[in-house]
Amino acid sequence: MVRSDASDNRPSDRAPDRSGDRAPLYWAALAAAWIATTGPVAAQTSEPARQSSAEPGAPGEIEGEPVTLEADVVDYDESGRTITAQGDVEARYEGRILRADQVVYNLDAGTIRALGNVQVVERDGSVTYADQIEVDEELELGVATELQGRVGGAGRIAARTAIRRGENSSELNQVVYTSCPVCTDGRRPPTWALRARRAVQNNDTRMISYQGATLEVSGVPVLWLPYFAHPDPSAGPRSGFLTPELGRNSRLGVFYGQPYHWAMSPYHDMTVSLRAHENVDPLGELEYRRRFYSGDLSIQTSYTYEQDFDGDGIPFGERTNRSHIFAEGLFQISDYWRWGFGAERVSDDLYLRRYEIEGAGEVRGPFVGDSHRLISQLFAQGQSANSFIGVNFLSFQGLREFDESNLLPLILPFGEAERVWREPILGGQVKAKLSTAVLERTDGVDSARASLGAHWRSEHIIGPGWVLSPFLDGRIDAYRIADPLAPEEETFTRSVGDIGAEVSWPFVRPGENVDILVEPIAMIAFGAGENDARILNEDSIGFELDDSNLFRQNAAPNYDLWETGQRMSLGVRATARTAGGQSASLLFGRRWRSEVEPLFAPETNLDGRSSDYVAAANIDLGPSFGADIRARLEEDSLEVNRIDAGLRGSLGRFSAQARYFSYDESFYPGAPSRELYGNVGVQLVRGWEMQYGLRRDLDNDITLSQDLRAIYRDDCTFLELRYSRSETIDRGLGPSEGFQIRVGLTSLGVFGGGE
Repeated sequence: MVRSDASDNRPSDRAPDRSGDRAPLYWAALAAAWIATTGPVAAQTSEPARQSSAEPGAPGEIEGEPVTLEADVVDYDESGRTITAQGDVEARYEGRILRADQVVYNLDAGTIRALGNVQVVERDGSVTYADQIEVDEELELGVATELQGRVGGAGRIAARTAIRRGENSSELNQVVYTSCPVCTDGRRPPTWALRARRAVQNNDTRMISYQGATLEVSGVPVLWLPYFAHPDPSAGPRSGFLTPELGRNSRLGVFYGQPYHWAMSPYHDMTVSLRAHENVDPLGELEYRRRFYSGDLSIQTSYTYEQDFDGDGIPFGERTNRSHIFAEGLFQISDYWRWGFGAERVSDDLYLRRYEIEGAGEVRGPFVGDSHRLISQLFAQGQSANSFIGVNFLSFQGLREFDESNLLPLILPFGEAERVWREPILGGQVKAKLSTAVLERTDGVDSARASLGAHWRSEHIIGPGWVLSPFLDGRIDAYRIADPLAPEEETFTRSVGDIGAEVSWPFVRPGENVDILVEPIAMIAFGAGENDARILNEDSIGFELDDSNLFRQNAAPNYDLWETGQRMSLGVRATARTAGGQSASLLFGRRWRSEVEPLFAPETNLDGRSSDYVAAANIDLGPSFGADIRARLEEDSLEVNRIDAGLRGSLGRFSAQARYFSYDESFYPGAPSRELYGNVGVQLVRGWEMQYGLRRDLDNDITLSQDLRAIYRDDCTFLELRYSRSETIDRGLGPSEGFQIRVGLTSLGVFGGGE
């Protein structure tokens, strides 16, 4: 429709007002042409509407949604064969809006021109601006002047002129591109900008290429690039070179890695990289990802042909094939069942550390390894609200010097099934559990175990607010032990169980500002069954009685060890919480046992009739301050046998965090028993900050590692300068130090990497 203004004094020789004409052919062509012209610049991929076969200048129908036009006046000049819309011109088409002071359609020349404060509003709300645009009615060629707009969600582009050359290519001259906020008054330049003599946006390759480009930082030219290209920020996955990895360290020397990404399809891709080093031979890397209808698959691997080398990059030993693989997959079979796998393997123990390959210890299944021990696993799981079934096959690879692969087991398989009855049985909840484990070794003891157990627990409020929770446990274990040093394998069973109760008496004091809860707790259990010296402890290694299991009826985890006899735990738990969310908590207690269990080592805190005192405290005052501590105090002298304490805080521009741990050196002879980790940071001016971190062995007065960083951040830029040093020595590898520079430009990528 056409909006008229009665106050306008229009000449009588103008064409009559066409308020009844909706979507005439030429306005459809105009809107579609303008949208097609600006589409590449704004990174839109929608197809424009096309003209019908009606005669030019006459009303007609177009495919798709009609154009709605608003203007103060529309004139038709018969002698000049032009149609002109003036005054707040606005054309709407398929969710897009064209605004201009004036729009002129020349019927003879077949050109459409929009002039003055031209705007195109896309469906997503983004706006492209220009002083003037002109296109032909075939929608093939077009020109815009003083163009400004967005490319994708973050990029901003401006050009003196923009020329559309067909449907899939736009040429921009005297162009500026940035992802930074731009000051409208022009007094402060963006943090960075790419300024070029000419740029081409190719809709087929989804690339933007620049000729005669200069990278400016705060308006100052710092890098001249005769040619530069980057993916269209609005484009989906596509093939091409990724940002390189650049760094230096004492082992590899200067290194440069150049990855290439191959977007095979929307559901799978591959990235290959060749990394060249100053001191050693190149390393090839590959990552493959694929998405199936039922799940995802990811594979990371690398390969080189090289000798061993020490911390200075000096080679020694035999040149041979060296590689690694990390892989994972997870697939949903049904609403109940899923299966997956995780693979972690390296050709030699120090391979990952020598080439600084990350990924060890990431979650790739139910069982998680670490930087010293890799786990490969195949698993299937079924789970509902009341049941769980898991079957797992596992193998291990040790990376420490004393690890012997022939003594590490294959688990074929480890299985668990659990069922919970939600309906009360004898006033409580019943849970049944079945577990199996088969362990085989190249050398050493093979074993197999099957366990069937049940657990019952209830909860009652009695007397003056006591919480009484009686429990009952029972389990039958069957073992097969095959020791190559024994004349024959052994098969035997054992029965274990306990009965007891936990009693607590919570006292609550609500306050105007602070709510306080104090809760004395007691647990007593009477156990039946014994540990058997023939059982090789495979799954109860490395546990300790602390605040996490003080009130558990059987403090020994899993199956191989059982806490025998009668035991009692006494303690108190207290918490305080403010209306603003600040909180503090404290737990203190100990455990008594009726008999000594010789299979419990001193570090478990269960080796005698009474345990050390265990304590835990936590304070959380929000971002400004927090502290936590877990301690174990000797029962007679209250000497600290173990402590793990952390502290964090911030004040103004400063922030810090620290963690200290110490334990009785007799627990783990030869290992550092006192260690400190700390990190401090300070916010400097205008986005700059400094960070320093260290890890120190207090026993030997050695700084194990340190890290110094200078970091700059703003809305569109990330810059990190990092120096790191490690004093760790492992089989001739180390100490080491490195320096890296990382530069991140929003929408262009991160440059640099490594240590």
